[in-house]
Amino acid sequence: MNPFYNPVFLGKILKRYFVDVDRLDRISEDALHRYQDQQLRRVVRFAGTVPLYRETFKMAGIQPSDIKGIGDLHKLPFVTKEDLKRHYPGGIVSSQVNKESLIEVSTSGTTGKVLPLYVDLLDIVMGLFAYMRTIHEYDMSIWKNRITIIGDFAPHTAESGYVTRGLQPRFNLTKMFKNIQWLNTNDDPKKVIVAINEFQPEFIGGYVGMLGHLALLKETGLGENISPQYVAATGSVLDSYLKSYMEKTFQTKVFEVYGATESGLIGYQCKQGSYHLMSDLVYPEFLRNGHPVESGDAGEMIITKFHGRGTPILRYNAINDIVAPLQGTCSCGKAGSLIKKIYGRNDLALYRSDGTVLLPSAFSEIYSKLLYELRTNKVRNTKIIQHDISSLEIQVVIDETLRTTGPSVEEIFEFLRKGFQDKMGSDVTVTIKETASVDTSQGPRIVSLIDKKNYVISRYV
Repeated sequence: MNPFYNPVFLGKILKRYFVDVDRLDRISEDALHRYQDQQLRRVVRFAGTVPLYRETFKMAGIQPSDIKGIGDLHKLPFVTKEDLKRHYPGGIVSSQVNKESLIEVSTSGTTGKVLPLYVDLLDIVMGLFAYMRTIHEYDMSIWKNRITIIGDFAPHTAESGYVTRGLQPRFNLTKMFKNIQWLNTNDDPKKVIVAINEFQPEFIGGYVGMLGHLALLKETGLGENISPQYVAATGSVLDSYLKSYMEKTFQTKVFEVYGATESGLIGYQCKQGSYHLMSDLVYPEFLRNGHPVESGDAGEMIITKFHGRGTPILRYNAINDIVAPLQGTCSCGKAGSLIKKIYGRNDLALYRSDGTVLLPSAFSEIYSKLLYELRTNKVRNTKIIQHDISSLEIQVVIDETLRTTGPSVEEIFEFLRKGFQDKMGSDVTVTIKETASVDTSQGPRIVSLIDKKNYVISRYV
């Protein structure tokens, strides 16, 4: 039976719509803390019915009843990507849930390692409501405004699971929401910009890379009817220069949305520019060497998800993002915690001889400048290999259809070499090599062969 024909399920959805979407605008900090404690107790009890967590709880010598609230969260052991893979498929699903009713999704495989997980329909609906929250912040409505969502609809992804295999066959999203346009970030940017130009949305949400390409195409004269009131960027670090370039090109406000496949949406920027955590949906910890960091300091994010009856996410340590929390409140009045900066993934880092770790936020601007300074998108792909502390190799794939258009390949290579030289220091040899393709099947696009165990970190950049 389609659960959307079930009045009990529909009742749950309606309740969550009216209560959850704008909760952080209404709830007090004290009430939020009580809600977090309640949600944590619930998800820990549920996790106790999942073989993976039963095993980890037993090894740690704890019972679900030992966890009374957030103050007890530290008692739970970390859960790793390897734990989830080792127990997949049956061991990451509750014995109380029919696995056939769940939908399998996978992480994007940025590091070359795809991780399969399970979500239920309520998980999916909560993901939709969380994104709706970001739209509401900017006075947009999914019922009234024309909205374009550029998602990653490759077969294995979360977006594909949520929309293509989840809501669409059960809910017929495209028929019900004719004002929402769904596009694929894996398509050619020229195809995407034509579709957006015809639709003329008031709001565009998409991945940073695609949005940058669209801005470049618009600057060349394409997409003349594209004039959104707001653009939401997600998927990777958005440096301030690229953000300004997109705002100038689209003549609009660009804000950031932050999430992960394992946890769903984690945070978003409000109108005042503050980065708010979805503190009623997830609970992140920020640790360095196992201890909480101070406000403004960078730490590894450990995530706990409060919703869903698919694969529980409790103290999961493999999102691998380095994030700086921020104490205080925002003038917008929302309840919950803030973050100061998202540095990016620590498994996609480069290491300098002085103990400085360069995370994606540090070198993403080099690639962004290809768009807003050289005005080119002929670099199709790259792979960065740090062979040792003094040697960096960058493999570059050039789009053959654009080879003779715009700046020369030699100019682009020198631009990349200088950009990475400035970031890494004069004691590092930077080599640029053109290649027909890059192999990411055995690892990520950024690989450092530095001995991490004996490397002493002085700071993150």
